[in-house]
Amino acid sequence: MIRMKEINEYIFAPFNTFTYIIDDKLLFGNISQLQAKMMDNLNNEPVYLDKQKKYRLQWECEQCLDFKLSKGVFAPPGRDVSCIMACLVHDASGSRSFPIPDEISDVFSAGSLHFNDVRFYFYESGVGTCSAWVKLEHPDGIDILQLEAASERLNELFKSYFEEIAYELTVRFVNAVKRNEIRRLVMDFLPDVKEVDRQKNFIPWTHRIYHVHDHPDLISMKNPGEPFRTLVTPTRQMDINDFSIYDNRYIYFGWGHSLIFTKGGEDGYSQTSRPVTDYVRLVEIAQAKWQFLDVLSDILHYSVLSFNRLFSKMNIQRLQKTITMIRGFRNAIERILADFRGIKITFDTEKRILLDELHDRWLTSKLMDRLDYCMQQIEDFLEELYQRQKEQREESLNVIALLFTILGAIEVIDLFIGVFEPQIAITTTIKVIILIVGTVAVAMMIMAYLRLSTRG
Repeated sequence: MIRMKEINEYIFAPFNTFTYIIDDKLLFGNISQLQAKMMDNLNNEPVYLDKQKKYRLQWECEQCLDFKLSKGVFAPPGRDVSCIMACLVHDASGSRSFPIPDEISDVFSAGSLHFNDVRFYFYESGVGTCSAWVKLEHPDGIDILQLEAASERLNELFKSYFEEIAYELTVRFVNAVKRNEIRRLVMDFLPDVKEVDRQKNFIPWTHRIYHVHDHPDLISMKNPGEPFRTLVTPTRQMDINDFSIYDNRYIYFGWGHSLIFTKGGEDGYSQTSRPVTDYVRLVEIAQAKWQFLDVLSDILHYSVLSFNRLFSKMNIQRLQKTITMIRGFRNAIERILADFRGIKITFDTEKRILLDELHDRWLTSKLMDRLDYCMQQIEDFLEELYQRQKEQREESLNVIALLFTILGAIEVIDLFIGVFEPQIAITTTIKVIILIVGTVAVAMMIMAYLRLSTRG
């Protein structure tokens, strides 16, 4: 049985902010100034992880210059930073390592492991990512079953320690967006982050990447991922395959677990000497995009239900207001989806292959199909609203025309009565009856004509 003396486990999970930023300043303005202003506001209100206030969350921006060396474009072209993030820092020493006071397993006692580089990324697409890594190190080595047991316990503690703080940071982030008057999608049916189920929306699931470096037994295998088959748990019935195109690494992706094996030695090329964190960041961003699509598809589904409720018995003013609202919602969603489709996370061939494989395993195309279906429903609903608005306007014009026609008919009947009155004695009562009967008859004929014309 394979035993490993050192494994780095990268663990990360999505959370929902429901804040879809659609401000043109992010595309054409000075994004660095805006982010700096937001960070100043956020850092003025310190947030601590522990009651003793030893570990503080410090707001920063993710720097992307180093990522671009691996042709990983994690920020739009021309920008050196990508997103705002909150980092866990020891207030006194500045250390970014948080000791885990809980017992992990029979192999790892309380206080022997640390959550390192704990970060909370906040994206413009209504989601965020909580990320950390743990070094699992033992002189006698650990086998795959011991790794799985320790990993499951770490997974529980990850959610236990960071779920509540992710919520608190999200509330502060949303408030900062409002204070800085950054345009965002605002709709009645969008959830309020303060009212949602925290267990469902903050760290609902995790993805874990296990990195093993220079293990002689693994590197000598034809397929070193084979012993980890049950741990990776592929989402499809398929062999466990290495998706790296470089000779000094092996990469295996699954639904919630992935593997990266590297071996020593430098070949002088920066592309094949990049750190594992490049791949981790790639999967983190892919996970955030998947979560964005999944949540957005639910929001679109609820929006269709909400629009259908609004549709019943609207007057023309309410129709106009609803059309404006839905048109704005549709345009905002189309812009968000266009930004998603236009994202070039990487130009590197290997990472393009990895990204495609992730989307394939995570069934991203089905999420996109569901979104397209919901958007088509909204288009159809908007067309119905336009048609109903047109019909109501025509009905209003028909009513006005009917009134004028009836008034004209009354004048004509009164004129005829005036012509025949000298020859025939007509009392006032009979005159009134003739006017009423004639008016009703004219109105009925007009209404019958309108009904027949609309059927045709």
